Amino acid sequence: MKRIAWIALIGLAIAGTPACGDDDTRDGEDAGARDTGPRPDVPPGTDTGEECVMVDDEGTPATCDDGCDNDGDGFTDCLDFGCDGVGACGVVTCDEEGPENTAAACTDGCDNDANGFADCDDNACRALPECVRETSNTACSDGIDNDGNGFTDCEDFSCARDGAGAVVCVRESSNAACSDGIDNDGDGMTDCEDEGCNGREHIVVCGEGAITDPTLWADAVEERCSNGENDDGDMNDAGFEFTDCGDFDCINTWETDVCHDLPREAGNARCSDGVDNDMDGRTDCEESSCNAEGIVVCADGVAVEPTPSESEITTLANAICDDGMDNDENTFTDCGDFGCSQEPLVTVCGSENSDELCSDGMDNDENGFMDCMDFSCSRSPFVTVCNIENTSAECDDNMDNDGNGFKDCDDRNCEDTAVCRRFDPAE
Repeated sequence: MKRIAWIALIGLAIAGTPACGDDDTRDGEDAGARDTGPRPDVPPGTDTGEECVMVDDEGTPATCDDGCDNDGDGFTDCLDFGCDGVGACGVVTCDEEGPENTAAACTDGCDNDANGFADCDDNACRALPECVRETSNTACSDGIDNDGNGFTDCEDFSCARDGAGAVVCVRESSNAACSDGIDNDGDGMTDCEDEGCNGREHIVVCGEGAITDPTLWADAVEERCSNGENDDGDMNDAGFEFTDCGDFDCINTWETDVCHDLPREAGNARCSDGVDNDMDGRTDCEESSCNAEGIVVCADGVAVEPTPSESEITTLANAICDDGMDNDENTFTDCGDFGCSQEPLVTVCGSENSDELCSDGMDNDENGFMDCMDFSCSRSPFVTVCNIENTSAECDDNMDNDGNGFKDCDDRNCEDTAVCRRFDPAE
């Protein structure tokens, strides 16, 4: 048993994880010391206009019970270390021999399992509704203080930490950021003058026919990203046009989900179904991925007639995937090429590449990993039996869909989705 400060009244604790604090890492190491210094944009002694007077240290009975973040460090009243044991933030006794994975244990201000992380800072608590965090592009642009820590959207350190936060807060790359009169990315250009706003498939507030009504933006973006036209006229050096969901502008926008979570146009079945599965303006054999090694329903960008049956596909594809040649000239040969190893109808590669093989309890490819623990199953575009949190929908629903202890943007599987995409200074 150990006595520690009562860190939060229950109502405040349920509000969520502080924006700046010690945090678990997936390697089990301390992510860094908590920053308890004042915010540079709110100097001590400043009246915020909300009956909250700023002071150097939040550590008196009055400042620890007024509902204000008086020293501007991102922590209010009993959530601030300066209030430990002061006034309403008295001491309580914490049992450090129990698990920390329930709503009660994750909101009591105690490090119940004595692992150095209390409440929502503990990975075991992250999956609970009580530990909502403001980390996604959606949550960082909805006008709501989702984690209840007193800071909304881009004012929250979780959204715009050290200039490397959510894209919506750091880049001029959304309709809201391109019409707010602010130079959001600090490059000297504002709104439609910025190349991030000008001539982009998903930006509808700039250029001819600009739409200024925010209630119309989502529908307008969805229309532009699904009309079959290359609205911004961009293409690569070879003249290959980027249209609709084949354009990163549409893939990474969070203003509409029309281009999110689409199936990849790959494999013999999808390359011969007459559907533009990934909505990039190219169907079946027109798609470069449908001319990969192991694809026998296409030849030089043209459909093979008549379309082979499944048994014929297996025979033909097995021959191509076992001939010792790099047939699609992508530097990968036979089973070393995803065109062969991931194709469910190819059998010569011994890969775990189908729903049946990824749920049979066997290590079919003898690589030491079985079923969904094998990347050939969990990262295959054709396997559906592996429950992985990696779609924009799953990564923005406040649920730990795959039960691995990490929820939404805290789950590494979500890092590449549009809703979780963070700013990369190298871009």
